[in-house]
Amino acid sequence: MVAEAISIDHGANAVHYAVDQDRADLIKANHLPEGISAEAMWQRMDLHLAKVAGDNPKRRPIKNTVIRMEISPTNEETAGWTMADWERLTNEFIQAFDSIDLSDSTQRASSKATNLANSQYVAALHRDSISGILHLHIDASRVDMEGNVNDDHLVGRQAVMAAQIINLRRGWENPEDIEQAHIQEISDACIQILTNMNSFTWEEYERRLEQHGYKPYLHRDTKNKVTGYAIMRGNSKYKSSKLGKGRNLMPSTILKTWAKLHAENDAKVAASKVEDRTWTAPARTAKVNQSPPVPVLKPVILKPAPIINHYTISTDEYHDYDVDIPASADDIIANECSVPDGNEYATLEKVQATAMLLFAGYLDGALSMSMSCGGGGNDMSGWGKDKDEDDLKWAYRCARMAHQMCKRRSRGMHR
Repeated sequence: MVAEAISIDHGANAVHYAVDQDRADLIKANHLPEGISAEAMWQRMDLHLAKVAGDNPKRRPIKNTVIRMEISPTNEETAGWTMADWERLTNEFIQAFDSIDLSDSTQRASSKATNLANSQYVAALHRDSISGILHLHIDASRVDMEGNVNDDHLVGRQAVMAAQIINLRRGWENPEDIEQAHIQEISDACIQILTNMNSFTWEEYERRLEQHGYKPYLHRDTKNKVTGYAIMRGNSKYKSSKLGKGRNLMPSTILKTWAKLHAENDAKVAASKVEDRTWTAPARTAKVNQSPPVPVLKPVILKPAPIINHYTISTDEYHDYDVDIPASADDIIANECSVPDGNEYATLEKVQATAMLLFAGYLDGALSMSMSCGGGGNDMSGWGKDKDEDDLKWAYRCARMAHQMCKRRSRGMHR
């Protein structure tokens, strides 16, 4: 069994999707009346959030109001299950999730334990439209029934650890082993697809992935260029940076991978290169004892290829950006970025990610990243790399701009 979790700000949509999705079965509505609609469920949750906020007017408003979780056992692990079995798994997962203490890792007292068992949540069983794989959706309120906030700092890690507890308890397969098997399966399918494609287009690549039973998600920039993609297998999402070998299936490298798979016989290519470098003696003349001239070989000085670092930066659950950056420019960003004073929500990692997104030309992604830590709102008109600006000067400018973008806004801050 594998599990994922993320905190979201679109609780109404999440609850509607969980309950009203085609072929969904409601498993449990915790601290909510029975027999009410998805809309009424969310209204009850929203009213509780509003009441708690009204009782504590000095507390910052909560932006991400719901923790969304997806739990996916294998078909073998759930063979013959009834709705009662799925409800037991729901209760067991919530209990395991609440038992995890991450306060040492986060240095936050609020990470000691969540209290989802005493929070409003909705659990529904879904069937994947392509594979038919069963999986649970749980949407839980960030505020428990006593008005305490459920910490969402590392809910993704918390979900994985909860799955590990249950797998060990039930003798199920380890999530990491399942994930690696799925990654290998998808990678093999991608290579097979590329091998069978006479020419590469994203449309054809996407179509063939769907024929294999996968659901690809392509992210394009304002110029319609594919900058990142992920592949859904059942209810699990796998980013392109995790697939293949040496990141060879990312948008920045996939065309080279396709070309390599379709290259002519390596021996012929190697032979032609050897022939180009071979010196041929001139034809013999009457002076049979004369030695052929010795060719003068000029040394060729080869410049080392620049080292390129590859990153996949996620600004939210839907947007991933593949960034290729020279190591020298990467070092500048790492050294020049700093956290703005007075913004306790900003981290060095987010400032650096903002700078790298600026460097790669992902302006929308950079704005989204800076806003996620309370910054943003900058006037970016006219921003861009100068015509004669080299990568190092550009990296310095991106680091300075990222610092400005991540400064705390005077209003509109959310928890």
